Amino acid sequence: MKTTPPIDRILDAVQRTTGFHPRQSQSDWRAQCPAHDDKQPSLSISEGQDGRVLMYCHAGCETLSVVTAIGMEMCDLMPQTGCAVG
Repeated sequence: MKTTPPIDRILDAVQRTTGFHPRQSQSDWRAQCPAHDDKQPSLSISEGQDGRVLMYCHAGCETLSVVTAIGMEMCDLMPQTGCAVG
């Protein structure tokens, strides 16, 4: 069974939430932050060496706020098949 990498799930969720496709640069993706009224892409999204998703909002939003705004949980940033239940 092949699973979708966390980076792909997060990028898809950001696009669905904001309506804009994240743009890839040399080392990361830039997107409009869904946690605040973002006119210019202020959210950096990258993939760590271990496969986890790293996010940084240059306007100051907390990662938890961004993750919540896209309808996901912090565990969705990790390289696994999903959040543990129970």
